[in-house]
Amino acid sequence: MAYLVDSDLTIDFLRSKPQAVSIIKRISGQDIKISIASWIEVMYGIRKSKIAGQKQLGEFQQLLESRKISILPLEEKVADEFVSLKLDLEKKGERLADFDLFIAATAVAHDLTLVTGNKKHFSRVLGLKLL
Repeated sequence: MAYLVDSDLTIDFLRSKPQAVSIIKRISGQDIKISIASWIEVMYGIRKSKIAGQKQLGEFQQLLESRKISILPLEEKVADEFVSLKLDLEKKGERLADFDLFIAATAVAHDLTLVTGNKKHFSRVLGLKLL
């Protein structure tokens, strides 16, 4: 199975939160990816942190390398899925922040299961598989 790891889970893993560590360990050895949107969110948080930034940067790079996590770019099929999902949510009168919608669109466009700590948040996205 192939997975897309959400920003919140990545951040919680870097903070050594037991549930996130357990989930990452459970899917290790599988095909794991992150969206460029998640990479941006994590890097923003790391660079914003003046105290722990360098340590967290090393830990993030180590996570990506040791688990062979590849970063999926924003490409046309993801952008097209983003537009479709956003229109669908708007028809229902629901909203999802654009970065989260890009992450969801990446998962749907690449047929990946989104691994997130916020299932309720993403559950309204049609066609999105969640773990």
